[in-house]
Amino acid sequence: MSLAVMISLSAHAQENFSDKLSGSIKLGAGYVFDFPGMTGYGIHGNYSFPLSEWLQGEVGLKRIDANGFPRTSTIKEFTKASVLDFNLLTVPFHNQNSAIRIGGGYSFSFYHILRSFPSYGTTVNGPTSKDPSWQTQESKGRMNGFSLTAEYEYYFQNNISIGARASLCKAYNNVLMAGPFAAFNF
Repeated sequence: MSLAVMISLSAHAQENFSDKLSGSIKLGAGYVFDFPGMTGYGIHGNYSFPLSEWLQGEVGLKRIDANGFPRTSTIKEFTKASVLDFNLLTVPFHNQNSAIRIGGGYSFSFYHILRSFPSYGTTVNGPTSKDPSWQTQESKGRMNGFSLTAEYEYYFQNNISIGARASLCKAYNNVLMAGPFAAFNF
């Protein structure tokens, strides 16, 4: 965080800092795809702040809820995770009406999962069973890893905007979340 503050100060060194410094609060929801094959929904809230004209910092929270039957039709697996994101986003395009942001960062996830795994029974000096039995494993824990984000934002007025956002983050597995958001810019 201190690195982000130092970058911001040096990027604004030749400008009147208070005139250019503003942030935005974004709230959104979206479709979630957890890579074992589960789907669901997610909600997110972010606070973003400019570090320069072409770089933004962002702190965000996500809640992810995905479930499904990716391995067997008898056990409904799930991923429930709360994710804390820290991102740096470049702004390759922006004008008075819209902006595109692309970047990445680091995610910290607190998860609760249920997974199923095949188990093949064996006998001593005998054949291995061809049909697996499915074992479940439920666990809670913490995970961290890199995240990638891309978003498009359209400005209606000076302080209201909407957009679409896609992010790939680490919840328990890699999780893709995409959907709309609304923002209040100040």
